[in-house]
Amino acid sequence: GGSAAALLTFSFYLFNFLCTATTPLVASRRASGDENGALVVGGQALSLSLVLGSTLTCGLLLFSSQLLGVMGTGVTGAEADGFARSFLTIRSLAAPAVLAISASTGVLRGYLDTKTPLVILVIANIVNLALDVVLVLGGGMGPTGAAIATTTAEWICAIALLGVLAGKLPSAAGELGSNQRVRTSPDNSSSRNENETLSIVPSLSVPSWDSVEPLIIASSSVFLRSV
Repeated sequence: GGSAAALLTFSFYLFNFLCTATTPLVASRRASGDENGALVVGGQALSLSLVLGSTLTCGLLLFSSQLLGVMGTGVTGAEADGFARSFLTIRSLAAPAVLAISASTGVLRGYLDTKTPLVILVIANIVNLALDVVLVLGGGMGPTGAAIATTTAEWICAIALLGVLAGKLPSAAGELGSNQRVRTSPDNSSSRNENETLSIVPSLSVPSWDSVEPLIIASSSVFLRSV
């Protein structure tokens, strides 16, 4: 289980650029008055996170034996190797959620909202703890139960953050989410129509290179640094 956990931690860490690269891109668009550009960058980041997360899940599942062999589970015995395989299989299903959480947090930070991710992460960790007690202590499922608990909590966290960005759930700050506030300029005129709701969702269309170039370049730089 420890070997699989270390492998997953390394795999997820490589994609932390989804947060660190997205935040300044969204913030810079908003600082220049390009609110639509900020929404577009946010949607691109969410799309990229889900594509990369799904790809990572497939990679971890397809090459689980080889990857765990590199981590040394082959010399720990059949029982430990079985625990590691089970743990890796279940936790790999959370890759899209983990990367979506990272991208969503980056978007929210770009809107100066650090409260919403904190609140949602606290709730998700409480759910994780409760499931650990039920599945590990109560059900005796060991590492498999722990993997189910963490994966479930991460998907709840990702769905909640995506719901806030889509304007379906309230945020803690109010700039995004179903409870978002209309910002006003110094002359007290609204910066957007009163009935207009900001919504940031994954884009289903293939964007042009010019539109995604800043995100790809920034993401690639941070990715190489992480590697």
